[in-house]
Amino acid sequence: MIRWLKLSARQLLRRYLRLNLRERVAGAMLALVTITAVLVAVLAHFAGERLEENVNYDLLAEELTHYEQRLRVDPGAAPLMSASLHIYRSINLAELPREMARLKPGIHRTIRRDGRSFRVLVRDGEFGRLYITYDVTDHERGQRIASLVLIAGVIGILALTTWAAFRISRPLLAPVHHLAAQLSNIDPRERSIRIAKEFTGNELEPIARSIDSFLERLDGFVEREQAFTATASHELRTPLAVIQGAVELLSEHYAHQPGAEKALERIQRAVREMAEFTTALLSLAREPAASSTDSSCDVTTLLPRIVDDQRAASTSKQITLQYESATPLRVAAPDSMVAMIIGNIVRNALQHGDSEAVTINLRERTLTVSNSGQIAESDLPHIFEPRFTTRAGGHGMGLYLARRICERYGWQLRIDSNASGTAAVLAF
Repeated sequence: MIRWLKLSARQLLRRYLRLNLRERVAGAMLALVTITAVLVAVLAHFAGERLEENVNYDLLAEELTHYEQRLRVDPGAAPLMSASLHIYRSINLAELPREMARLKPGIHRTIRRDGRSFRVLVRDGEFGRLYITYDVTDHERGQRIASLVLIAGVIGILALTTWAAFRISRPLLAPVHHLAAQLSNIDPRERSIRIAKEFTGNELEPIARSIDSFLERLDGFVEREQAFTATASHELRTPLAVIQGAVELLSEHYAHQPGAEKALERIQRAVREMAEFTTALLSLAREPAASSTDSSCDVTTLLPRIVDDQRAASTSKQITLQYESATPLRVAAPDSMVAMIIGNIVRNALQHGDSEAVTINLRERTLTVSNSGQIAESDLPHIFEPRFTTRAGGHGMGLYLARRICERYGWQLRIDSNASGTAAVLAF
C-alpha cells in the first residue's frame, strides 16, 4: 500500500511539473483551499458530534439523577415516559427492550430499534441498574441534511476557488509573460539591448537586471569575436596568398627538376586545404545570416579533386569513387564548405579503416563513404563531440566541424557502424 502511494505521488508530481506556470499557480491555490476546506469540514463534523454526545450525556445523566432523587422520596415513583425520553429499571426487565437489556453501564451512542435510533445511558446505583433512552432519529436526519449542506458548501467553495485561481493567476503572472515576450523579441544581431528599465519596482527586476548583465557580457564577447574573425581573416589569408604566389613562382623555375614537382604539389595542396579550413572556421564564427551567400557548388565536379588530394596524402590507401547518376549535384554552399566536410569524412575513413580500401558512392543527393572498420558501440554517441578521438595523436575536430557545417546548411550527417564495416552518410 505504501509503495503504491509513493508511485502515485511521483506520477502526480511528474504531471504537475508538465503544467505551465499559470496552471501550477492555480493548481497550488486550489490544492491549498481544498485541503483547508476538507480539514475544516472534517473538524466541524467531528466537533459537532463530540459536542452533541456531551450534551446528550449531560441530559441523560441529569434525568437519571433527577429520577433517583424522586425514588428516594417515593420508592414507587413511576419512571419517566415522554415522546423522546424513557427510563427503565432492571426490576422491570419485561418492559425493557431486548436490544437494551444486554447493554453494560455507560453511554451507548446509537441503538437501532423498530427503525428508529436511540442514545442509551446505563448506570448502576442504589436503586439497581437504570436505563434511560433518548430518541435521536429526527436529530440524525437533520444531521445528515447538515452534512449534505456542508459537502455542497465545500464543493461550491472549490468551484469558486478554481474560477478565482485562474482569474487571479492571469494578472499575477502578467509580468512573467511580459518578460518572456521581451526575451523572445530580442534580435541576436542587435547590440546594447537592455530590459531592466521596464521592470523597475517589479518583483522581476532582479531577474531582468541579471539578464541585462548577461546581455552586456554577451555583447562584449560577440564584439571581441567579430574583431578576432576580422583580424584573423586578414592575418591568415595574407600569408597563404604569399605562399601560393611563391609556390607558383617556384613551379615555373624548378618544375623540371627531379622531385620538385611532387614537393610543390604537396605545398599547393596544403595551402588549398588551409585556405578552405580558414574559410570554414570564419564562416562558422559568423551569424548564419551574415555568412550566407548566393554561391553554389557542384559536388560531382569537386569530388575528384578531393579524392586526388586524399590519395596524394595517403599513397598506401586505395580510394574507389562511384557515381550512380551522371546528373550534376549542385548545393547552395561555397566549395570550401563542401570540401571541408567531404575531406574530413574521407580522411577519417582512411585513418580508421582496417583495410586499405575506402569506397565513395554518390547517389542522387546522398554521399556515402565506407570502409571495413568498426567503431565501438560505446564510442558512437560521442564521435561528433569536439576533441573526441579514438586515434593516438588525433585532435577530434574533423567530424565536429563537419557536423557544424551540416547544421548550418540544413544537411544530415550520420555514422553507421557494425561488424561488416562503417559508413558515413551525408544527405544534401
